[in-house]
Amino acid sequence: MKKLMTALIAGVATIAFAASAAANDVSGVYLGVGSASSEYWAAYIAGGTAVAKSLDTEVKVIPSEFDGQKLLEQFGAVFAAGCEDCVVTVDPSSNAFTKAMVERADAAGAKYVNLWNRPDEIHPWDTAPNTWVANISFDGVDSGYQNGMALCKALNGKGNIVALNGIPDNPPAKQRIAGLHKALQECPGVKLLDTQVGNWDQTQGQSITRAWLAKYGNDLNGVFSANDGMALGAVAALREKGLAGKIPVTGSDGSSDVIKLIEKGEMLSTMYVDGYVQGAYAVAIAAAAVKGDIKLDELKQSQRDFYLSQTLVTKDNAASILSAKKDASLFTYDTLKKNFWAVSVGQIPAGANK
Repeated sequence: MKKLMTALIAGVATIAFAASAAANDVSGVYLGVGSASSEYWAAYIAGGTAVAKSLDTEVKVIPSEFDGQKLLEQFGAVFAAGCEDCVVTVDPSSNAFTKAMVERADAAGAKYVNLWNRPDEIHPWDTAPNTWVANISFDGVDSGYQNGMALCKALNGKGNIVALNGIPDNPPAKQRIAGLHKALQECPGVKLLDTQVGNWDQTQGQSITRAWLAKYGNDLNGVFSANDGMALGAVAALREKGLAGKIPVTGSDGSSDVIKLIEKGEMLSTMYVDGYVQGAYAVAIAAAAVKGDIKLDELKQSQRDFYLSQTLVTKDNAASILSAKKDASLFTYDTLKKNFWAVSVGQIPAGANK
């Protein structure tokens, strides 16, 4: 997997496929991803690439490192060169950059799918509706709630925890913390001592957890992390004190490194989100808009703004999830065309992205 990430996400990576004899409706596929060192994003790229390959088109990967301004600048060059009938799927890093990405894609003639970060006041059907095909995400409140309840159970309903949060202006970060608070309302014996912003970063997660251990000592009983990267940092800090496996840690994203730690007993849980499936369906639904296989003005709102399914990983199911493999032959455009919403679990509710 690490070799795949290196090959796919070095600067702007390009994957070209042999041109077919028939004319190519989709002029190119551009994947704007959040991180150059993430297993989730590598899986996303692999899923998107599987569909692009079936369309005999080219893929370019543009990593932002969660810097929205950098992302706009990189796509500025793409759009300036012309992007008529191209497919663009982007995590805009935070809500602050979503509308600008949509508007620039619209001016360039692209078909656009947004990931994770949508301001609550704009939607694909009311903002550049002929360009913005869909917004696809995972339910962060559910993730935070299920991980929070796992902590409650592990602590037998009583103890003190701390929370690592992601980028502040980021719906998944806000949602996952909201889900944690929902769980704590149902588990009043567990107290939240502190929440710190770790910006999705492993190094920051480690340094923040070190400080917590110094401050709270034996009073610290659990660590909630809004993503796996920061959770890995928390575990590293706990190892330094001989506490790994003794203080439960949760994550979210379902990286293989974290699932292995769950199997080993050094982490409690994570929420597995399937980047491969997300990448495949994001590219496929945007390509369908280019090819005319879907008519945007005929779609329901629930077909343009929706969550995908996710799975809480604990020691009980870690091995089965870790051993599961994707068959790229099942993720061709023609296969997904049978139902572009087969993996949707419903429309994103109003207010979810505030």
